[in-house]
Amino acid sequence: MTGKDSSDKHVPTRSCVICRQRFAKEELFRFVAGKGASGDELVPDDAKDMQGRGYYVCGNEKCLERLKFFRPRKKKFRG
Repeated sequence: MTGKDSSDKHVPTRSCVICRQRFAKEELFRFVAGKGASGDELVPDDAKDMQGRGYYVCGNEKCLERLKFFRPRKKKFRG
């Protein structure tokens, strides 16, 4: 029989915003764009349930170090 076995569960994947490699969602750290004075600060989302645009970062030491300099893009309203 060719087809998916019932034990083959779908694993959601996300990309690290620094190195662009794909990982399983539960392996990544999630940050949400905060509402600070500049609106650019990233707030850690340990529970992965905060509202807002989420940015995922892998556990690589270099990626976590470079996250300090990462600035999220602002989505422009086109209407």
